[in-house]
Amino acid sequence: MAKESEAYLPKQAPHFTRLLQTHSASTQWFDLESIGCTPYEYYQLQKAHYQHLDGYCAKGLGILYAYHSSQHFNTYPSENIYLMELSHAEMGLNNASLFLYDELGAQQSETLQLFETVKSLFEQTPFTFLDHNHRYALIDMGADFNHPLPSPSLLATGNLNDWYRQLSLPRELRALLNEVQMTLFNHPVNQAREQKRLKPLNHAWIYGGAQLNHFMQPLSNTEKHQNTQTLIIDKLYLPHLHQDWGTWLATLPSIDEQLNSHQKEIEQIQLIGFDRIVTLTPDSWVKSIFNNKNNWKQWWSLSK
Repeated sequence: MAKESEAYLPKQAPHFTRLLQTHSASTQWFDLESIGCTPYEYYQLQKAHYQHLDGYCAKGLGILYAYHSSQHFNTYPSENIYLMELSHAEMGLNNASLFLYDELGAQQSETLQLFETVKSLFEQTPFTFLDHNHRYALIDMGADFNHPLPSPSLLATGNLNDWYRQLSLPRELRALLNEVQMTLFNHPVNQAREQKRLKPLNHAWIYGGAQLNHFMQPLSNTEKHQNTQTLIIDKLYLPHLHQDWGTWLATLPSIDEQLNSHQKEIEQIQLIGFDRIVTLTPDSWVKSIFNNKNNWKQWWSLSK
């Protein structure tokens, strides 16, 4: 977090600030390029008991999202599962930014039309467009494909151009994605969205690479299990992803109220940042008396 945010917390979120003052923090840092996803996505995969054999956690997201999607697919490949997701790439003078599907307010009819058009572009490639719903397309990348592909959320955390330069995508995949994006740019659905001053869905990304047996328990049971024990508050996720600190601060009071209403139930708190997860555990009564109430500021704005 930006260090300047420290001054706003006591006023915007007094209950949350009190928790910071009365809890001790332990930090787990992440190398984002090595795991290929955000710490929040890493957390979701851990909750689902995903076993990342090579450390590249993003491979598990394809199957995690495919099975948790509100509309399941009619078929699944026997090998690794990959998804295609639509988003919006916004070009600036010196960089490009990525806005995720969940931020775009797209109608189901819009994405269905876009996927139907994109489907034909796979015909002359080594990859197969298997199925789609309004949220994702299911892609078969072939038995020999094993290239690490980061999650769209990770691509949205910084300059999209920088991420692309680091990726060194296989030639066939890069050519396909370029063709998809050119097709999306001129698509009537996106032209209509621009006329309404809505962001077009002009970007597509493929990610995933895990198999169902990489999860240690059935995914249908995982969600039920974690909902009974965990309160997840993710209202700050997208503002934090884009470093939109104005929206982040404006959202704090509602989260503070939510935390206060569940205060008696809280046993442990995990704060998920750009490249770390901070676990807060309550201080003992004696420790809380002698603690400096500003100790939390020592780790709040740390960077790796």
